[in-house]
This record gives sequence, structure tokens and C-alpha cells, in this order.
Amino acid sequence: MDKSTAPPAAEPVPLAGTIAGCVTYRPGDGAPIEIPMGPVEVTLAPDSATLSWDAGDGVAGLTAMPRTQFDDYVKKGLIAMGASKPGKAAA
Repeated sequence: MDKSTAPPAAEPVPLAGTIAGCVTYRPGDGAPIEIPMGPVEVTLAPDSATLSWDAGDGVAGLTAMPRTQFDDYVKKGLIAMGASKPGKAAA
């Protein structure tokens, strides 16, 4: 099958998770910033994870991190997957 008849690649599906401890990201060369505890939406790729959350006041938080770093946070229990529904912010 050539590329013109190949089925389109599936879009990554956002997954529900919860930030349950100190999870940080580094914007560029800046200082680490902590993601607030609570619901998070996660989109996984083979080499990275994209996280989005409600940062308050109608502002969305968004970052990408290396997949190895994300997997380490999950292994340590700092990010719990499947623990909330995407789009549901903590009250």
C-alpha cells in the first residue's frame, strides 16, 4: 500500500489524570514551575507527554515534558492516571 492509500494516523486521545504531588516543568531556560494539584489532561506520544490543566481565572496551563520524566512522575505516584475526567476542574 502506498502513502496515498494508507489510512490516516490516529490522533492521540487525551487521558484523564490527577496531579497528586510536586510535579514541575521548566519553561525554556527558566526556573521550574509547579503544576497545581488536581485534574490534568494528558496526551501521550512516544517521546513526550503534553499536560493541560485549569490554572484559574479562566487561564489554561499547558506544558510538554519528556516521556521519561512523565513516566517517572507516574511511577512515583505524583501523577495518577485515570483518576479524574478531562475538563473537570477542581472546585
